[in-house]
Amino acid sequence: MNHVAGEPLPRDRQEAPADESRMLGLQANLAKFFLLAALVPPATVAIARRASEIEGADAAAGWTAATIAVGSGSAIVGALLAGRAADLGTRSARSRWWVLFGGTALGVLALAWMSLSRSGWELAVGWGLAQAGLSGAIAVSRALLTHVPAIRRERSAVVMIAVSSVGLLIPIALLMLLPGSAWGTSICLALCAVAVVAIALARTPAPADVQHHPRTSAPAPESEPSAAPRMSWGAVLVLGFSSQVALSAYLTYHPLDIVTRLGLEWDQATQAGTLVLALALLGLVGASVVMLIFPRMLGRTLPLLTIAGVLLVSGLVLRAMTTSLALLAIAGLLSGIAIGISTTLLFTAALALTTSERAGWRLGVYSAVIGIGSLIGPSLVLGAVIAIRGVADYSALFLLLALIPLSWIAVALTAILRPRRTGAR
Repeated sequence: MNHVAGEPLPRDRQEAPADESRMLGLQANLAKFFLLAALVPPATVAIARRASEIEGADAAAGWTAATIAVGSGSAIVGALLAGRAADLGTRSARSRWWVLFGGTALGVLALAWMSLSRSGWELAVGWGLAQAGLSGAIAVSRALLTHVPAIRRERSAVVMIAVSSVGLLIPIALLMLLPGSAWGTSICLALCAVAVVAIALARTPAPADVQHHPRTSAPAPESEPSAAPRMSWGAVLVLGFSSQVALSAYLTYHPLDIVTRLGLEWDQATQAGTLVLALALLGLVGASVVMLIFPRMLGRTLPLLTIAGVLLVSGLVLRAMTTSLALLAIAGLLSGIAIGISTTLLFTAALALTTSERAGWRLGVYSAVIGIGSLIGPSLVLGAVIAIRGVADYSALFLLLALIPLSWIAVALTAILRPRRTGAR
């Protein structure tokens, strides 16, 4: 039944009060912050160290690679399964918080098991379960933003991108201060996510209580105006996949390229590489903050996509051509700004194309597609470079990566110019 303008909305479609909707957005962002942070210590340090301890130095590299691969595949499956589960039952915010709680609890138990693992198989299975649970919970945290009224949904999405980027720094800082506490750090961060979910469940009334309290989990009316960018769902997935292929390949080969390009020892290369990544992260967060302050920018989808493409092409070409640390840092900054723009643009577009009733599955698919890009990106790009050049040429690799944002520019300009040509006829 259609709603008549001017009449009050039915109770099951009323928006949450402003304070409660802000709290829902804050809780979803905090949950994702801790979930993402909990995944960093095992992926960066703990898995390799544990594999070396239980299987020996010679077999450590193989078991580390196998464990990371199992985790990447499990993350894709976990996002799809958790997204589907989030769309079962009442599809309320409360029911989705329970799905998020289940995934997080699985992740905590799996991380604890990994810390006590006695074989490479236990380590790989544990990381698979941890990735399935925590990555599934991350997908559901994205779906929870569809319960925020449309007028605030974009802002919550931009905050989620910025907070997620900052969340990567916290575990790294803790590992620098407490290098031997990787497993404890990861488990404590995951437990913080459990605490956020528990608070959210305590504050969110059950669907049976709607006649006594304003419903905090009602989906926003689909007729609500929103300034969110609009593009086809297929375009969002293709652009998200290509963006993640570029990002994962960049991050994978960044340290090796720094060593080769600057001719440094590993200790010096690590410092130089960290500087470049820090500036890239600064650019990413800065871009998100600008769009948070000026949310109307997100309505200009094609111009923003073009700007992101130009910045990323410039950063990647500069990276491939220079041997100066200062210019590498500038290239990192340009690339970070571009990734910040494209990531925010695509996530807000995904939310704009998603209704609350199907949010779990749709955003689960979105998370899975991003995961597939991360999984196959590094090997796909390196394989193409070796096929073309015969060797692992990192300059050629970054030039090849530049073709991805170049395609964004071509698509955006074609879409911008097509209406003008039609009008001229």
